[in-house]
Amino acid sequence: MYDSSSPFAQIRPPGAEPKTAFALKRLRRAVIECELRPDAECSEPELAKRFGLGRAAVRTALTTLAAEGLVAVEPRRGWRVAPLTGALIGDVIRARKAVEPGLADLRLSPAAVAGLMALTRMGVALQGREDRQALVTLRATDRQILDQLASQAGGLVGGWLDQVWNQADRITAFFDLAGRHHQPIGREPLITALAAGDAAAARREIAAAIASFQDFATDALFSLSSSLDVAGSAGRQRQTRPTARMARPDRPQQQGDIT
Repeated sequence: MYDSSSPFAQIRPPGAEPKTAFALKRLRRAVIECELRPDAECSEPELAKRFGLGRAAVRTALTTLAAEGLVAVEPRRGWRVAPLTGALIGDVIRARKAVEPGLADLRLSPAAVAGLMALTRMGVALQGREDRQALVTLRATDRQILDQLASQAGGLVGGWLDQVWNQADRITAFFDLAGRHHQPIGREPLITALAAGDAAAARREIAAAIASFQDFATDALFSLSSSLDVAGSAGRQRQTRPTARMARPDRPQQQGDIT
């Protein structure tokens, strides 16, 4: 099922929607997928030229992304993409543990369950495959499932989930650059539990997914060498160095202890 709200959905040409909305989608995608690298400096004129966007639309988009914690303004210097640190990874994990378990109490309509199960079957077909395209599609499918659940939650909770999952996707994309690839766990047991109204089982599945991401992020963080150089569109670009700021995230709690 195609979910146009997914950040991985194909973005339409600028003429198909307001320029400000297109600019926001394009720049958000560039940050989440690490096309704009963590801790990179950027200016409004540079971004406008690079992505073919208007200056005013870029400024509006960056203001929104700053509110989402993806970029920060630097007085008299422009903008900086938010760095990826151990502290941020820990914050993302804690936020997921605090908010995601609430999805276990959702009551899904038969139509919603049918759509979600179709997505989970697609995910099952992709699990375990090692080719890059399969992994990208699996992650996009997993995010579509999560986005549909967040839309069911709605309100502030849906917005919080979208932002924390964007940060989690950015962490995953960054470690891809280092050759460490995260494969989401299957969501079929979660949707089955939600369809049956079994909140306890749903919470266990949510906890397992968070623990899987935490184990991956922690191991990947401490597998980095003293510097990470990754080929970019303009040649070799220096990447974030693990520093004292990249403290080890808290170790995973037992599933029953997640709050």
